[in-house]
Amino acid sequence: MSKILIIHDRFKFRGGAERLVLIMARGLNADIATEYWNEEESFRKSEAPAKVIVLGKQIRHAGLSYFSAQGRFFWKTKFLKDYDTIIFSGNNCLSAAWRAPEKKKVMYCHTPVRYAYDLKDHYYRSKVWWKKPMFIFFVFIARIIYQWGIKKMDKVIANSLNVQARLSRFCGIDSYVIYPPIDDKKFKWLGQDNFYLSFARLDELKRVDDVIRAFKKLPQKNLIIASGGPEYDKLKKMIVRHKNIELLGFVSDEKLANLVGNCIASIYIPLHEDFGMSPLEAAAAGKPTIGVDEGGLKETITHKVTGYLVPSVYSNNDLVEAINWLDPAKASGMNGDCKRQAEKFSKEKFVSEIEKVL
Repeated sequence: MSKILIIHDRFKFRGGAERLVLIMARGLNADIATEYWNEEESFRKSEAPAKVIVLGKQIRHAGLSYFSAQGRFFWKTKFLKDYDTIIFSGNNCLSAAWRAPEKKKVMYCHTPVRYAYDLKDHYYRSKVWWKKPMFIFFVFIARIIYQWGIKKMDKVIANSLNVQARLSRFCGIDSYVIYPPIDDKKFKWLGQDNFYLSFARLDELKRVDDVIRAFKKLPQKNLIIASGGPEYDKLKKMIVRHKNIELLGFVSDEKLANLVGNCIASIYIPLHEDFGMSPLEAAAAGKPTIGVDEGGLKETITHKVTGYLVPSVYSNNDLVEAINWLDPAKASGMNGDCKRQAEKFSKEKFVSEIEKVL
């Protein structure tokens, strides 16, 4: 029997990529290797179906973290020789490709390195003037390493048509598309309480701060934010004296399923999202999502059928209008369409399509 390893960048958050790796590992009975595993903010190692190999501890400094990851994946992955097939999930882990010259190598691409490609200008503008030359040099190095690694793959799988287009545009790589899976048995309709839900990671690119600004204008409507991340402290300060907004931080899977199952709708407006599993997890519970009309969300949310798409360049008033439009009655009426949409992204279909590629 073929022995399979999934090598993933890191288990830092309870994110969609990490959830996908666990689903893939269970479906393929594969081992998992990763740079580090933060069980406090990500999933438990015990949720992996087989062996877990962790290369080191988390390094908090952003610059050092990148080069540490490259070094660990390059030098500390001799164990790849024990496997027949290696599935690469992420970007940093591509540095391990040289350890497996005779092995079948498949990449599941969540997205090419965003700060080096599609969001390079966004990150460049955010840097103070004296950091801009260092950033350009860093991007140069990152592109070399990424291109070197991805060209060693036998096959590349993109998680969406959106990412497939990025791979073609930036890397000249042809790829298959296999959409990420959702746990459609975990998220169920439980009722409809008086709140909207955001469970995107609290990261600049997820733009949860914009969601908060909209609800500040809607004191009669309630928002629950169930997630954590680097912007937690900033967002906590934003909601002071706004009793209609509650920030819970990271919650257990059971608590999240309860919140999704009871909300009016979810809200997810990331910047040029690769794919975005959150709207589909909400859809599995029959809940629509207010999203943004760009990136991968155009592949998962049907405007005024399974949610509401605000313009790609939106204003605060656009968000307010969307929240007012998607009231409890309209949200409840989308139940059936949402569930049918979620069924297209089942775990069983995902694993079957991965097996065909392998």
